[in-house]
Amino acid sequence: MTLPDHAPVRWMLRAVALLLCAVSLPTAAAEDTVLVGLLNKPLADIAERDRSAPIVFEAFTRATPPPQVAGEDLSQSTVWPSMEGWKEVSAWAKANAPLGEALIKAQSASLLGLPYGTTKSNPKWVQSGAVIEVSDLEGGPPVRPIYFRVVRTIGAYATAEMYRLGEAKDFDGAFNIGIAYARFLRQVCEQSMLEEKVFGLQNLSECMTVHRDFMWSYLDQIPSSVFQRVAMKEYVFLKPSDNERMRRLQLPEGDSIVVARVLEKVLGAGSIDSERFADLMASQDAGGDDLSAFGSRELWRRVGEVHGSFDASKERLADIYDDWWRRWKLRANSPMQKVKTQLSATNPLKYRVVVDLVGDVTVAFLWRSVTIAEINGTVVAAGVCGAYRDSKNTWPKDVERAYATYMPKRSNFDPFAKVVEGVKRSYPLAYRTLAQRLAIDSPYGRVWATGCILLAVGKNAEDDSGATHSVDGSVGDLVLWPPVRALARKEGLLK
Repeated sequence: MTLPDHAPVRWMLRAVALLLCAVSLPTAAAEDTVLVGLLNKPLADIAERDRSAPIVFEAFTRATPPPQVAGEDLSQSTVWPSMEGWKEVSAWAKANAPLGEALIKAQSASLLGLPYGTTKSNPKWVQSGAVIEVSDLEGGPPVRPIYFRVVRTIGAYATAEMYRLGEAKDFDGAFNIGIAYARFLRQVCEQSMLEEKVFGLQNLSECMTVHRDFMWSYLDQIPSSVFQRVAMKEYVFLKPSDNERMRRLQLPEGDSIVVARVLEKVLGAGSIDSERFADLMASQDAGGDDLSAFGSRELWRRVGEVHGSFDASKERLADIYDDWWRRWKLRANSPMQKVKTQLSATNPLKYRVVVDLVGDVTVAFLWRSVTIAEINGTVVAAGVCGAYRDSKNTWPKDVERAYATYMPKRSNFDPFAKVVEGVKRSYPLAYRTLAQRLAIDSPYGRVWATGCILLAVGKNAEDDSGATHSVDGSVGDLVLWPPVRALARKEGLLK
């Protein structure tokens, strides 16, 4: 999946690029112990049994490495029985059953609970990369979630094991592993940094597409009772007490702690030392040539001469997050979401540190909506498939025929649907049967749907009949069934 244009700030993206391109773990800079303490404070009240990281990451350190490094060619979205090297990937999955057992055991945890910082982390976790580095400001980006690579590798394992069991006709076992990994990703979504939140939401969204690919691949073999179970009892409870609108998902606040700490370091002495200010902030732009480094330092020196005070900057930071908190509780298409944000109204010169480091949380707003649509779409797809199997492989004429017996009605909810103020509506996903095949233009190329179609309307809040599909709903619709990637594989557009 590709981040939208309004992605997190540049130092976050640079950190992601570092994680994806590095051939070995980066050398950790000196750790900011004060920042580590502030970021880990919420964990003090969380019991060990409510954290999945100790269970899953410990199992990961004992697992054998995959046939190739997890990445573009080995991920949860590229693993399937007709992939190149499937025999080796399947054997790797089979050999690492304890990792699957750990995922299943960790399902009852309330959150990932991976602590920030490496100084006191389990050495085995540090060696395997299951850590979050926290450096002082002079070491570059303050927070580096190194563990993303570990989660991606576990995702490749979960998909491989799901398909391996599917090939053996053990569909209950396959869904058990797949749903356990989905619950693990839901726990990742509760991490407090924006970059982690978006990573968790994107990967959980993609995980749901993988599950629908699996349903489509074995549609005529999976019993209706299995579809019924996963729709009624599993997907709807990826997190205890969650609902079809993910009301329990928290706004990412870790970045506000990081920015407040940076402000304290560069502005907290009262009067600004523009030279020291320039040295510290230019370190965030490391990676260019000497001329670029000189230009960055000179820019920050001049900014330091006009930057707002520590107290004024802290107040501006608080205003930005108060604004986001109010918006976080509203629907994606609420009129309030169209009002100018506090961040966009902030003077980019006077509060340059805040503007540069705080990140645009609206990216999390978008991916929350996408994830809600993906989860609900998977519930409805499973319910419709259950009805299909019990009706001699005939698609139900309307989704209501699957309610209660095959899926809960409340899950038929589209977060992108247009909100009409003062009018109560149920905002269901769009479902219709197809008299003839339907062309869908997708990121993979043109594919053809038959039987029925299920979709969320996307950011434009208009039902475009599935003519165009995008993974984040930014263009056209978000086609949920039939699964677009599976259709692309059938058309030979994907290997």
